[in-house]
Amino acid sequence: MTDGESCEGDDMSVEAPLSHGQLFSWREVERYPEGWLTEANLASTWDMRGLSVEQAYGLLRRLVDRHEALRTTYHAGDGGRPVQRVHEAVELPIELVDRVIEDPSEHERTKEELVALPFAMSGDLNWRGRMVASGGAPVYLSLTFSHLIVDLWSIHHLHDQFKALVADPRAVAAMGPAPRELARRQREESWRPRQESSERYWRGVLDDGLMDVLPTLPARVERNRLELTLHSRALGGWAAEAGKRHGVTAPAVVMALLAAGLARHLDTDRVTMSLMSSNRFAPEDQHNVGTMNQLIPFVTGVDMRATLAEHIKRLHWTSAKSYRHSCYDFDQVAAMAAAHGERPEHGCWMNHLFRAWFNYIQVDRRPSDPHDPSPAELAWSPLAQQYGQAFRVRVEVRGGRTSVLMLADPEVLPAEAMTDMMRTLAVGVQLAVSDPGRALKDLWSAGAAPPPSLFPPEPPATVTPA
Repeated sequence: MTDGESCEGDDMSVEAPLSHGQLFSWREVERYPEGWLTEANLASTWDMRGLSVEQAYGLLRRLVDRHEALRTTYHAGDGGRPVQRVHEAVELPIELVDRVIEDPSEHERTKEELVALPFAMSGDLNWRGRMVASGGAPVYLSLTFSHLIVDLWSIHHLHDQFKALVADPRAVAAMGPAPRELARRQREESWRPRQESSERYWRGVLDDGLMDVLPTLPARVERNRLELTLHSRALGGWAAEAGKRHGVTAPAVVMALLAAGLARHLDTDRVTMSLMSSNRFAPEDQHNVGTMNQLIPFVTGVDMRATLAEHIKRLHWTSAKSYRHSCYDFDQVAAMAAAHGERPEHGCWMNHLFRAWFNYIQVDRRPSDPHDPSPAELAWSPLAQQYGQAFRVRVEVRGGRTSVLMLADPEVLPAEAMTDMMRTLAVGVQLAVSDPGRALKDLWSAGAAPPPSLFPPEPPATVTPA
């Protein structure tokens, strides 16, 4: 049975327009080149020990019955705008495998196998799993979801609800509106003030100007890129300490330092950063299971004479204001940009409107320790993501370790500039705590090298894109 077949024969389905978050995810994924569709996949591994196969499948069916996103397929609609179909019932797209488990880390291989399988954008449930048992007893469940139907926040909710059902099969869960309900609300008259507010914000961003020095690409077009990742167990701890000192968040500290490096290497005093927003600020949206993330850009000045404290606070508050307008109709914004005079020849608005983006993901609740002496690692990816924006940073904090992944077009930021920006980040997180009165320009003349826990003393040689 394939995922597409799991919905065949189900005549009890309801067709509806997409919510703003669903439409944004669709427009994002549809620009991926054919060989990169797995970039939309999100993985999760759940402990199944102590359950029988029947219990495990029964609890999973409870989740599927509870959440429309797990019973939804997308389909082409009129005028190129997709629609969703919510099915009353679907077969679980989960295979059962029974085998002897000799390697305690084999679940990582299973996860890699599933994540490497792309989903079809249309007609697919866009999630699948493999339950691995040994001697008839379930051990773990490896799941892969497409970003088309859920975000990372939703996966955490699903896992928490599954664990609650394991503890008590009668457990209930706080529920937010389903994606179909969100789509309906976003088209009602009561939503109009939010829509008009977002439109005003976007007009302001367009008036301020996007970063024209960053080239944009057509959808599904590949181009050689560079990808550099800094791993450090101490970095997240220093960013958190700096955030506490200045009354901002750890992500804001990291973003501000990277924005400073970008401004320096682009020789500009203004930058545009596009932030990934969860769009879950209202209490009624805290428990939604669906895909709600959207990028929102903001334009800000970078004054190299300002102190580190002033720069970090300015970036934090400017970005915080942008979040108020981060739930919008993407197609409507693209039409607005075209009317404004933004006319990318290739027509890929996703790449054109978000030329530089920053995302910070806290995968789990384990804090980072600024005094962890573990050596930092810096590595170039053998094959960088070859499509999309000219500059992108994705920060992931998992198990106390912070990983900063920077992707860049080498014609915009050569390898040496990317390495320098990572070093600047390492220097800056400490100075933001110990000497925040230093001028921003001093990040490149501080003298002392960052400790090995924040940046390797001998970074790897620069690379030439393949």
